[in-house]
Amino acid sequence: MTRYIREPDPAPHAPMARNPSASTAAPLRSGRACAADQGGARGFAALVLLCVAATAGNPAGASETANQSQAGTAPINTDAVWTGATTLRVPVRLGSDTRLVMPEPFDDVWEHDDDVACTLLDDRTLIIRPRKAGIEQRLTMRGRRTGTLYLARVSSALPYTPIVTVHDLAPRPGGAPADPGEKAVLDALKAMMRASPPPGSEIEPSRRILLDQAPYRIAARQLWRLPRGITGIVVRIQASVPPGSLPVVPADIDIRIPRLGILRAMGADDFRLDAAHPSTQGYLVYADR
Repeated sequence: MTRYIREPDPAPHAPMARNPSASTAAPLRSGRACAADQGGARGFAALVLLCVAATAGNPAGASETANQSQAGTAPINTDAVWTGATTLRVPVRLGSDTRLVMPEPFDDVWEHDDDVACTLLDDRTLIIRPRKAGIEQRLTMRGRRTGTLYLARVSSALPYTPIVTVHDLAPRPGGAPADPGEKAVLDALKAMMRASPPPGSEIEPSRRILLDQAPYRIAARQLWRLPRGITGIVVRIQASVPPGSLPVVPADIDIRIPRLGILRAMGADDFRLDAAHPSTQGYLVYADR
């Protein structure tokens, strides 16, 4: 779903008393976001990155192709390309194993360790077996060789294949260096999730409704004006449909505010809404490129 907003929130010098709950010195934070300050790498397990520019031709959120042994048979392997701008999609199924093959040795951090059983087949292959149905988790991995931070969505709602093979993004033409803007967007998302604005940032409260279309209602809580022309919005994501289990899928949410640039990244503290947790805090990052 797409929402086109012609005008952004007021300028940074607008009055700060519009939302008393958001005018405190520090933004509202969930327990998982607070843990990012205390738990080191585990805090990144609550982070999902969606780069709209990179996924414009693939709304599912990843560059994937299914290999089939012959026509008419179910695929057994999914090839995923790690771009640094999209989450890896790792399907699981109760009673079955999923083999996740990474491009380098890695260390892994799970959001809920008790929900899955994991075994290292070798230093690059993780065998994942869910212990219950309805798995929806974030998995964070850090490459031991390159230090790359890999972010994955592990879900029983994804089409199941027993093997997921992850490949590094192909080298850039002519050996051009990586776009520093990509790192700036990721750093901005991390700062918002940690409620730790970098020097030079301006934060103001907001109560603008950004999206009110089933199944989501998304309302702004804070507007962050960050260095390098980046704008972040802290939002509250609620289900606008009857109580039930509703996944929050970043690829399905496109809130366009042209004056802020392109929606480059989206994160949330939780990616499933239900009767016990009908809302979650989310994070939108806009940039010129």
